[in-house]
Amino acid sequence: MKEGTKMDKGLYGLIPAIVIPFDEQLRLEQDIFEQYLEIVCSAQIASIAVNTDAGEGAFLSQSERERILKIVKRKAKNIPVVCGLGAQSTQQAVEYGKRYKDCGADYFLVFPHFAFRGAKGIDLAALNYHLSLSKIGVPIILFQLQEDLGGVQYSDETLAQLAQIDNVVAIKEATFDALKFRKTKDLLESLPEKITLLTGNDNFIIESFILGAQGALIGFGSVFTDIQAAAINLALEKKFIEAMKTFEPLAKLCEFCFSPPVRNYRVRMKYVLKKQKIFKNTCVQPPLIQIDEREKKAIDKILREIPL
Repeated sequence: MKEGTKMDKGLYGLIPAIVIPFDEQLRLEQDIFEQYLEIVCSAQIASIAVNTDAGEGAFLSQSERERILKIVKRKAKNIPVVCGLGAQSTQQAVEYGKRYKDCGADYFLVFPHFAFRGAKGIDLAALNYHLSLSKIGVPIILFQLQEDLGGVQYSDETLAQLAQIDNVVAIKEATFDALKFRKTKDLLESLPEKITLLTGNDNFIIESFILGAQGALIGFGSVFTDIQAAAINLALEKKFIEAMKTFEPLAKLCEFCFSPPVRNYRVRMKYVLKKQKIFKNTCVQPPLIQIDEREKKAIDKILREIPL
């Protein structure tokens, strides 16, 4: 294979994986959602991601996911939309992918299936799954995710083969491990065809760009999106000191939102949006749980310290 690139510069920058406002009956609050989307899309973002882990995609029905995608596609206008894609089987994933394509998805973020866990060497199950999805014709973002959030870390041999599949243009690396991130970057650079490296590591966002990231597909991008987009765009210009200073007011909030148990980051960010009077409540899909008073007080204290 000749040296080449499938890197997609349309993904360079911040890609916020947005959270979703639900009412107490766990129904989408569409008016609030659309107002929130206007705020997010007014920032200098590269793309916007829906039906992801941050957006509770795995907890929603297929009709709910398609409805959310259609709303985001309409409100985002010229901003590309990344749609999370996960399913119980390959056949179901292909079916869902075709529906998302019809709804206007510009990229798929392909969730790693639990069947891929524990594989040694080249994982044929993972390869066949992604090959099937690549035939839909929508650009694919691979997803390497920490196991605490239900993810899979691919072997080097598997990842190298996945990255060479047609229509695979990027990877979201979200192991929350800086050493693993750097090793993944080195592996990708050794391949005949290059793909875009996106950080999904909310615990070292700006530092990821020092290590070689080209974009950030992150749940934390759901809040203070304008500040994060500005910081990341500075990092892309290799103005790392300025980028760190721009992001610094949000550092404590980010650290708290993604503290153990990590699964609670969604409700914590919804609480931030409620405090900003963007969301009316912090409802999440069970078995996710509501935020407690201790965490509310901790976030209140952090928000008072943010000089905005």
